[in-house]
Amino acid sequence: MRPWRGPADSAVLSTLDDGAPDIGVATGPEWHDATAADPARWHLLLDRPGEPGPAGYVVLAAPRGPEPGVELHRLVVHPERRGTGAGRALLGAALAVAGVPGAAADVPGWAGPGRLWLEVAADNTAALTLYRAAGMVTETVLRAVPGDPGSAPLRLLLARG
Repeated sequence: MRPWRGPADSAVLSTLDDGAPDIGVATGPEWHDATAADPARWHLLLDRPGEPGPAGYVVLAAPRGPEPGVELHRLVVHPERRGTGAGRALLGAALAVAGVPGAAADVPGWAGPGRLWLEVAADNTAALTLYRAAGMVTETVLRAVPGDPGSAPLRLLLARG
């Protein structure tokens, strides 16, 4: 695991975004450059010996309010490396940065101790399987019709710690 090193990393990471489901609208080298320049966000890349380019990356963000912890803003795994443990390794690094008990890491000053939280599409079964296997639980369900508990869930807020 290593931090973002510069614009060359941004170019490579933006190619990974192209194959990622539910990435959202913000992507591309410019997005990665701007995110890496933001002191309240941190890119971590997973490099594996003998493999070309990163196997994936995470973007973590500082808390937006008084509650401690870290937001997992984005987790992307190279399409050809899915199912190889890359997602588990990236999520483990995110949990360590967040200061979740049982994990340790070199972290930015705004990180941990606290919890890791994220928002995920309710129908992203691969991501939900990964997050729940790591002990993350649903804290909030964001529904298609706010305030209507019978409406379809659109997004879930998961957390651990």
